[in-house]
Amino acid sequence: MGGSGAGGSGGGDALCPTTFTFVPPAGASAPRVPGEWQGFDLATAPVMSGPDAGGVYKATVLLPPGLHGYKLVYQDAGGGTQWILDPAQGRRKYLGGIENSAVKVRDCNLPTLSVKTTKASRTAPGQGAFTADLGYVDGADASGADAAGFEVTLLEDGTKQPLAAPLVTVSPEGNVQLALAGLADGKYRVTLRPRSKSGRVGEPVHLPFWIEAEPFSWNDAVVYMVLTDRYRDGDPSNNAPPTPGADARGDWKGGDLVGLRQSIEEGELDKLGIRAIWLTPFQTNPVDAYLAADGVHKVTGYHGYWPIKAREVDPRLGGPDALRALVKAAHAHGIRILQDYVVNHVHSEHEYFKSHPAWFRTGCVCGTANCDWTAKALECLFADYMPDINHSVPEANAQFVDDAVWWLDEFDLDGLRVDAVKHVEELATRNLSVEVRETFEKAGTHYFMMGETAMGWNDCGDPCNDENYGTIARYIGPFGLDGQFDFVLYHGVSYRTFAYGDKGMLHADYWTQHGLQKWPKNAVMTPYIGSHDTPRFVSLADYADGDRGIPGNQWDNTALAPSDAVPYERMRVAMAWLLALPGAPLMYYGDEYGQWGGADPNNRLMWRPENGLSAEEKATLTFVRKLGTARQAIPALRRGEYVSLARRRTRSSSGESSRARRGRSSRSRGRARRRR
Repeated sequence: MGGSGAGGSGGGDALCPTTFTFVPPAGASAPRVPGEWQGFDLATAPVMSGPDAGGVYKATVLLPPGLHGYKLVYQDAGGGTQWILDPAQGRRKYLGGIENSAVKVRDCNLPTLSVKTTKASRTAPGQGAFTADLGYVDGADASGADAAGFEVTLLEDGTKQPLAAPLVTVSPEGNVQLALAGLADGKYRVTLRPRSKSGRVGEPVHLPFWIEAEPFSWNDAVVYMVLTDRYRDGDPSNNAPPTPGADARGDWKGGDLVGLRQSIEEGELDKLGIRAIWLTPFQTNPVDAYLAADGVHKVTGYHGYWPIKAREVDPRLGGPDALRALVKAAHAHGIRILQDYVVNHVHSEHEYFKSHPAWFRTGCVCGTANCDWTAKALECLFADYMPDINHSVPEANAQFVDDAVWWLDEFDLDGLRVDAVKHVEELATRNLSVEVRETFEKAGTHYFMMGETAMGWNDCGDPCNDENYGTIARYIGPFGLDGQFDFVLYHGVSYRTFAYGDKGMLHADYWTQHGLQKWPKNAVMTPYIGSHDTPRFVSLADYADGDRGIPGNQWDNTALAPSDAVPYERMRVAMAWLLALPGAPLMYYGDEYGQWGGADPNNRLMWRPENGLSAEEKATLTFVRKLGTARQAIPALRRGEYVSLARRRTRSSSGESSRARRGRSSRSRGRARRRR
């Protein structure tokens, strides 16, 4: 199950021995590995030998460096020939429109370092330590290690510095030992590149690690979503002038990375218990305005989802220096940074669309005649000026994976929020996730992969929501994403219970626990009550007893600011529920004080500081700060078991034994809290 490239012999153009393993199902026989290297010809496909004592079959094939597609084939008990994807292989590759498993063969001509052990520890502030032990693996020419030619650097506070003895020791055989001490809290990254006596330099080995008082877990982190242009204007000198033809509500407003950094440094996010920030895309977007979905109003790419450059930070957001300074400030506060990475589309002005048009689809627009959002999910365009990335083209997929790794490396980011997952081939998230993990997780620091797969909720029992759960869960797993936004819980509970009051707490508890059972094991799901794609919660609550359609209006008859306290009271209850849920709950910028607004673009009004808030907004902010502080201070609120209190109390009062109560299903209904 799976394939791996290894070093071999043969000189500068050596083929690299690549071993494939497979445990076929019971009754199967004659397993083989046909691949693109021999045209998938079954008659000449390498035959796997075995089984060994563990039932494993193996085959070794000499392959050049690169990504190679293959299938596993066996004869079933009835004599039929079965072609399957390798269940233990993360990568995929399309060839001739057919999806295959894929193995990435590293260049065995180059020396490599294998990571044996790593350990980060902290006994007191300023007393962090990191140790690592790496073994040298020679290249194909077997020339041996050039110990003096090894390159070892430490990235600290955004600055790289070389490491030398006694902090790093390289033996004559090329084995490496690291021993760093006296480290302050924060994020670090050691990068090593081995060198052989023949002058070949190996690929970099990255070892990111954190020094912090309490080990971080994505499974309890509160994630703050920032639409950068609408957050805070920290540097007016980079503001864009009004865009000709654009509706002012859909134009640039001046928020930037500098403004967000200032809020971090002032402790604004610490007060909310924020542990991670999801930044909307910061790649350069076009200058002009384009038609919105209504075909009438024109809007700009202030939101970042229309990239025209692959590796450039938009100067209107502050450029690369502002992003580096932001990451440095966030890491100093123990806050992780997630890049919103767009894998479904680009803007028609994108450099890749101009230079590689074959990488993209240009067809019907999603939601128009004969172009259903679901039926045409992989090929329809979000707008006619947004070419769709075709990940079945190997070169296209490889480039977007490489670009993502470049961003994570260049700016020391901590993970990705992957946009519009169900609108791309599954290999887009698989190949991306595997590459990120192999590149950055060798020291045990996890890089978070959060996805967005928009689905709904049906008010009925099993199995009528299985499609919703199944579509979202499909992309989660060891070769995919860590988790996704919990659209089912949002549509089933977030506004129906807490904004509208149509459903009660028993309903909220039931669907919370229902989801906990439905999502894959170890999935880190993100519950939320609002985002850049939904009307603001406070406005949903404000119109709950009136015309509920108004918050959904975009351009005319739009939502206004609430005139009484009730929407804010409902907001506070909803936030209390949200910040006690398992997973990595999302706080949309401004929701901490109850920002109002209808659908896009009205849900993207400028963030306001505390001195610009109303009395009810200040009360909401104070309350949410207490919730965020409590979640960080009380482990049970973020890492404890989810328990329904009302049903437990009912059973206790009826004389049910504690043992019987413990044996009951976790699907009990009632008010709920977390406990250790």
